[in-house]
Amino acid sequence: MSLLQTFKYNLSNLLNFNGRQARGQFWPFAGLVVAFSFVGMMLAMTPAMNASFARMQEFAMEHPELATIEQGPGSYFISIRGHHPELMPDFALVILLTAALLALIVGLLAAAIARRLHDCGKRAAWGLMPLPFIVFAGILMPKLFAQFRESAPDVNLFLALLVNNFLYLGSLFFLIILLAGEGTRGENRYGPKPPG
Repeated sequence: MSLLQTFKYNLSNLLNFNGRQARGQFWPFAGLVVAFSFVGMMLAMTPAMNASFARMQEFAMEHPELATIEQGPGSYFISIRGHHPELMPDFALVILLTAALLALIVGLLAAAIARRLHDCGKRAAWGLMPLPFIVFAGILMPKLFAQFRESAPDVNLFLALLVNNFLYLGSLFFLIILLAGEGTRGENRYGPKPPG
């Protein structure tokens, strides 16, 4: 199956959580979705980071006694002394775009993950492992970023999100191992062996 056929197959089966899907049908599609998500994330963050950097440059020009600028071949570094939350990036829009992007990724991959797990003889519910950690981060991350803009962040909140991130990565790694597994030979309780 060509890359285009794989993409078309997965898009036409976005709501089909039944049956099985071979590795050859799953991984090219999943790879494209993840690659596009990284591009989308960069596009979402670039305007906020550029605006923050512009504010820092302006601040450094207006307050040279509080700023150090180091410039070299291919590098530019600004160090500002003191607490200046107005220079921090405005992450409200970035968080909103990230949440929308994550929802899109889950929507695009959910059925394919279910079918791939079925091919390995596993229940589709295994695909839900990372979701509680994504939701937890989605609720608490805006609070942490808001604290960065106002004052020093709550250490307990930071540690909770750090632990949550490690648990998320662990669950994602385990899910990837399940998805990479060999499909059941012949028919299983989810249907006949898929082509590819």
